Amino acid sequence: MYIALKHIHLTFVVLSLLAFFVRGIWLFMNSGMLGKKWVKILPHIISTILLVSGVVLAVHLGMKPGSQPWLMAKIIGLIVYIGLGVAAFKVPNPTASKLLWVSALLVFAYILSVAITKSALGFFS
Repeated sequence: MYIALKHIHLTFVVLSLLAFFVRGIWLFMNSGMLGKKWVKILPHIISTILLVSGVVLAVHLGMKPGSQPWLMAKIIGLIVYIGLGVAAFKVPNPTASKLLWVSALLVFAYILSVAITKSALGFFS
């Protein structure tokens, strides 16, 4: 069960990053793809599966964010990533949008580094 959960979670980590990256490129190219219904819906489906698989994985392993600082850091990082990502697609200023998009990608990298190192400091350690 653990291996299946882990693979589902990791698959949706990659899909989430790819979807966010591609949507950002389309944003900066002023692509009409961003207006497509499936482009608006798919990231929510990916994110939901990613989040649910992460929660199920943590429960399966008996992990609690309060007793696992690195897990709490991932959760806080996820909230920051979502906030930056939403803002990147909402602000009208193209420069601010790019800055927010790159910032979100850096937070995503931090979350990955926390997951790999199992340290709340991630790549800062």
